[in-house]
Amino acid sequence: MSQDVNAYLTFSIGDNVFGVHVEKVIEIKEYEAPKSVPESMAYMKGVTEHREQVIPVIDAAAKFNLGEVVITPQSCCVVLEIDKADGSGVMHIAILVDAVSDVFEADDSKLKAIETDYKPGYILASYQRNEELVMILNADMIFSEKDIISIDEVLKSIK
Repeated sequence: MSQDVNAYLTFSIGDNVFGVHVEKVIEIKEYEAPKSVPESMAYMKGVTEHREQVIPVIDAAAKFNLGEVVITPQSCCVVLEIDKADGSGVMHIAILVDAVSDVFEADDSKLKAIETDYKPGYILASYQRNEELVMILNADMIFSEKDIISIDEVLKSIK
């Protein structure tokens, strides 16, 4: 019987540490102020170009209801490829985080499920790594179908 070992990129938002599966990570970009978009969602800081495509820049702290990312020299954007909640394909989204930490491998049997009554749907599990608790995200669930539709509408309005 084989154990599944997966790699996760970790990043911080305030005092919180999150991990996302590396297969969802396209790139880590140095922070550049995004182009603002009027009448977009509060957590959407604007848009940026990525590989000749305009993608949204999401303040992960605001999206996760943890305040807002305070821009420092360590701030960066993690470009994710996520499956759209409505099943219509994939999209690239840049999430603004305080800092990227590292990549670690975790035996899936060591991930601890979180009771569904106490978590948003995008938190898959927790993982204790040394003295640090890492919240493992399901990148495809960060944005609801309604969020995706709203983001798509904003992107269409600027093209």
